[in-house]
Amino acid sequence: GNAGALHHEGIRQIVNGFIPGKPYTIKFYQTVVKQNNQLDTSGAWSVFLDNTLMGISAPSASPLTYNNQNLIWEERTLSFTATQSSHQFKFLPTDDDTDQTVPNESLRMGIDHITLFPDSSHVHHDTICLGELATVWAEGANQYHWVSINDPDNVLSYDATLHISPDSTAHYWCITDLDTSLATVTVLHPPMVNLGPDRYICAGDSITIPAEVQHANIHYWDNGSTAPELHTGQEGMHWFIAENGCGIASDSVSIHVDTINALNFGWDSSICSHESIILEVYHPNSSYTWNDGSYYESINVTTPGNYIVTINNACGSSTHEFNIHVHSCPSTLEMPNVFSPNNDGTNDYFVPIHTNHILTYQCIILNRWGDTVYETADLTKGWDGFIKGQRASEGVYFWKVVYSSPQANNIEEHGSLTLVR
Repeated sequence: GNAGALHHEGIRQIVNGFIPGKPYTIKFYQTVVKQNNQLDTSGAWSVFLDNTLMGISAPSASPLTYNNQNLIWEERTLSFTATQSSHQFKFLPTDDDTDQTVPNESLRMGIDHITLFPDSSHVHHDTICLGELATVWAEGANQYHWVSINDPDNVLSYDATLHISPDSTAHYWCITDLDTSLATVTVLHPPMVNLGPDRYICAGDSITIPAEVQHANIHYWDNGSTAPELHTGQEGMHWFIAENGCGIASDSVSIHVDTINALNFGWDSSICSHESIILEVYHPNSSYTWNDGSYYESINVTTPGNYIVTINNACGSSTHEFNIHVHSCPSTLEMPNVFSPNNDGTNDYFVPIHTNHILTYQCIILNRWGDTVYETADLTKGWDGFIKGQRASEGVYFWKVVYSSPQANNIEEHGSLTLVR
């Protein structure tokens, strides 16, 4: 009532049941009431959340006299986000100007029909197979921000719909002007099967094969069994198949019955004095002992003699003998006397017709004036009938070959050849 005095009357109430982090809206109706000593024509309401000002409503105005009972009510809304499960709300009338002169600037406000409700938008989830494109969307809001919960600073989309292809099940926040909701993309992986390596068993034994299976709704063996493991003593290949909505996977494993007692690697063999032979006796899951002290599955032999190996594994042992003979092998070299480099696929190159036990080789082709037109040290590479990129003329040419054999070095042979096209 006194000039310059500041006096507030309001209401307050404690409300329970909030979800922290969720947005809410307060809606109410306000009016300028007036009394004969409070005749301010405009004002608003300040709303406090606990002791913090949540907001001030937009002002309302009234041209009515103080004794007019037909008050002008206007709807106002304010939004906030709950920080705890219980909050105290305070409503205080607030003048929209600083003049407090009584009575014309002294304010009396009315408030009615206060409602409180959570804001919400509806979010749709999606389930995909790995590698597919997921679609999650929200509705009921005006603005949308999609972010991953693992990377909230990176906005993925501003649309109501988000298309994304995560590698595993992922969660996304949909932040709207109403609330923040969680959308989940469930990623289903195709089935995976692993039966491990092939197995070896001894004759008369059996084995249990477990199947390592992931992401499968249905799985079965080739014999129709749906058990997670197969017990068998039968030699051969076995299959395991797994299925789900994202595909089919399979794996196979072979069962080998060890036949170490029936092995037969022995043979007699002859080699030339300059040659060698590899004796190989590989058998799965075995160790080897040779009479020369070696412990390998194969040895390189260059000298004559008897080579004996004993093979051992969990199913038994077996011994084998190799008789190796070494003899002298003469070398031979036969050269053609004519060739036709016309690209008909026959006799297009001047190369040796037959060779045997040649260690080194050098061939020179000369024309009738003694000029070298071709030279090679490769037994398999012959003259194609060209000289410095030009077709050689038909006629007689001469060749000289120097080679070595196990018995001698620098063996020289000569001859002539005729080039025809």
